[in-house]
Amino acid sequence: SEMTKTVEISGEGGPLGIHVVPFFSSLSGRMLGLFIRGIEENSRSRHDGLFHENECIVKINHVDLTDKTFAQAQDIFRQAMKFQSVILEVLPPYNREQYEKSAIAPLCFLDNEEGVPKTKIPPPVHPKPALKTINLSGASSLEAGVQATLQQAKSPNLQHLGRKSSSPSLSPLMGFGNKKSAKKIKIDLKKGPEGLGFTVVTRDSSVHGPGPIFVKNILPKGAAVKDGRLQSGDRILEVNGRDITGRTQEELVAMLRSTKQGETVCLIVARQEEAFLPREL
Repeated sequence: SEMTKTVEISGEGGPLGIHVVPFFSSLSGRMLGLFIRGIEENSRSRHDGLFHENECIVKINHVDLTDKTFAQAQDIFRQAMKFQSVILEVLPPYNREQYEKSAIAPLCFLDNEEGVPKTKIPPPVHPKPALKTINLSGASSLEAGVQATLQQAKSPNLQHLGRKSSSPSLSPLMGFGNKKSAKKIKIDLKKGPEGLGFTVVTRDSSVHGPGPIFVKNILPKGAAVKDGRLQSGDRILEVNGRDITGRTQEELVAMLRSTKQGETVCLIVARQEEAFLPREL
């Protein structure tokens, strides 16, 4: 495809040193491939310039990863690495939106009377709500596609939440509202000279007030990376004993920023038990 580039690698020569998470389409929620979340410093991928962060692997040895599960995609990758030559189709970040649009194929429905498939045009896709990212440390924000981590499959308990999501891309996040499948974790972070060291992201939802607030990135420096427990994708529930449900991202950031250096912030976060964690290949 014109949108992707072909990368040929040798299956021999040791691990690639890339960390991948599922690449979900923000338009349809379909799994489209593997998103490269990180590359280890001294790895083969870094030395040979094979991959870059935020690229997406969409085909492995001509096998399309669309609609494969994360486990299947990893397995295809592992099997391919047994061969001397592995050909990958890699999608650069700047073509991602165009690729997602092209992946919305017309859906086929079978009409019983005539016995022939009729093609129906998919419903219009609403633009996804703007993602607001606020950096808590002053360092430049890492543009990692944590969205991929958050775009879980729709929760079967969605209807019990009693609220309709206003856009298709919101529904995968709504699963986090079901606290039964998420475990609560208490994390104390002592604010040092480099700040708390994480960024947050929320989904604006004018109908229901502010949406849930999640940890977007853990920055390379700061209290969060030193502590090691906070993860991108964690939903923030409480700060210093105060419930932040219904609060805006700005209010949360103000609460965190009011903590002075040397003081401790007590966070309670919800983590999806079966959340996709980056896997190393």
